[in-house]
Amino acid sequence: MAKVTVVIPFLNRQKLLVKALRSVFRQTYKDWKVILVDDGSKERYSQRLKRYLRDPRVKLIRNRKNLGQSRSLNAALAVVDTPYMIQLDSDDMFFPNTLELLVKAADKLPKNVAVISGNVLVVWENEKGKVIRKKLKKGRSFSDRYEFLIANRNLIPRFYRTSALRKVGGWPIKDPYKGRYREDMLMLYRLIGRFRFHWIDKNLYIQRVHRSNLTLKRKELHRTVEWSVNNALKRWGGQYRPVFTVTKDGWKKVKKLIPKWKKQ
Repeated sequence: MAKVTVVIPFLNRQKLLVKALRSVFRQTYKDWKVILVDDGSKERYSQRLKRYLRDPRVKLIRNRKNLGQSRSLNAALAVVDTPYMIQLDSDDMFFPNTLELLVKAADKLPKNVAVISGNVLVVWENEKGKVIRKKLKKGRSFSDRYEFLIANRNLIPRFYRTSALRKVGGWPIKDPYKGRYREDMLMLYRLIGRFRFHWIDKNLYIQRVHRSNLTLKRKELHRTVEWSVNNALKRWGGQYRPVFTVTKDGWKKVKKLIPKWKKQ
């Protein structure tokens, strides 16, 4: 009986999507399901993609128009019937034993652990898809919400306990852009208020950086960072106010938290 559902939202980019799917089909752990969420693609489905769609373990959800990541993930969450759910971006891949390691770890952990992550191999590719640089990024565990917020760190991969996702109401869409940007952190800030995040020291995810990555919209991303942090602090009791900074490569992050009774 399947224990985990792999959810892959996508918008066109079928060649990359096929590689992501291939990495799921090559897993050493075989009891999985896949939900593909087509977020308004204009491309016709290729024969290679159709072959995967014919597999009974693969379910396709098609949005009539582009709704963004959070709404697409919520559409998948509504029909997930496995205890665990993991997100895979349409241009990334799993290592062959990713699901096996995560399911084995999750089965041994208490229910107050909402997310399990590991290490990610970041791979830079040129225009022809040739790997030109690699870097391994290690993760860590978190149990304190303020520690997680100050760390300014994402979790990759994000292997969720399905019941925890439903307990917090799924991905929030009340931010200024209705969940289109930083859907990962919007969800993690929800979960860390009530659950713990566990890390295993294993290489579990391949993140590809290439020319067809989505264009970064810094203005929207910066605004979403501020909104998500302020919203989290308000929900956690409003004891602190954040001080933000922008890194040399243009990312906005939390520099520190100041108790509200102190002057900045």
